[in-house]
Amino acid sequence: MSVDKEKTLEQIDSLKQTVAEILDEIDRLSGEIDSQSSEAEQLRAEKREAEEKIWAAEEKAQKAESELESLGEQMKTAEAEIEALKSDTAKDEQIETLRRERDELQAEMDEITGKLERVSELYRETAAEKEKLEEKVDVSDLLAIYIVLIENIFGGKPHARVLYTLHNTKTAITRKNIESSTGIMPTAVIKAIHDLRNADLVSYDEESQEVKLIKEIM
Repeated sequence: MSVDKEKTLEQIDSLKQTVAEILDEIDRLSGEIDSQSSEAEQLRAEKREAEEKIWAAEEKAQKAESELESLGEQMKTAEAEIEALKSDTAKDEQIETLRRERDELQAEMDEITGKLERVSELYRETAAEKEKLEEKVDVSDLLAIYIVLIENIFGGKPHARVLYTLHNTKTAITRKNIESSTGIMPTAVIKAIHDLRNADLVSYDEESQEVKLIKEIM
């Protein structure tokens, strides 16, 4: 066998070996590519799953925010209703209190009116008796008797003392002067003045605070 032929055979064997190595490398690279492709696909799947979870979480968060906002509006409405109920309750209580005070004042005015009528009747009987007996009775004596009757019947109530003070002055007198002359508490004097004004017994000027007897009692 010639030298050239041997070299050619050696080159062929070497080329075969190289081709075999290349094929092995191709197989190895193909395996790696397949493995990487599988890993990439798995990563893509995991990414999609993660994205879906994120989207679901965002949707839940938006829904929760919407529900929270709705609950906030409901809470405001409920608080407004509670305040309205409190206001209505307070108004009802105030109205009921005013009604009770009105009824009490009316009862007191009825009592005062009845007692005034009885006192007036006693005074008329005394005057008639005086005329019948033709006695000369001093006016101051009659007034003294009348004062005793008032004090006994009214028990020193502010209404009687205010009337007595106005009767003695015969002119308008300020509320402050009535308070100082009678020694009655200001609130009691104001109440008595208003009651007497409602009964058309006195007039009261809110600005000047002057009280005047408009109906003679004695």
